[in-house]
Amino acid sequence: MTLTIRLIKTRREKRLSQQALADLIGVSRSALAQWETDMSRPNLDNLRKIAEVMEVSFEWLATGRGNQYLTVDSNQISDDKLDDEITRLLSRLHTGHKKALLNVIRVMH
Repeated sequence: MTLTIRLIKTRREKRLSQQALADLIGVSRSALAQWETDMSRPNLDNLRKIAEVMEVSFEWLATGRGNQYLTVDSNQISDDKLDDEITRLLSRLHTGHKKALLNVIRVMH
């Protein structure tokens, strides 16, 4: 499976448009479209951002090796800890990313 296919696969699994994912990682929609059509490749920082946003393994996204999904024992994370982590991370986002995240949450709701 190529990087292009892994990008499309993960974006579709999360039910995000190209624009929504582009907004979340801080690039233009056309840049993301070029990555998904193999016209160009994301740099390492953008690959890291995609892996983080899409909750997939960086190694799998970049190389196709290893597990696609990160393994987290959800039984060990309480709602309070999740809320705290979300609040902490939200405070560090730029306004544009907050707006993109709001759109994603509205779709999920």
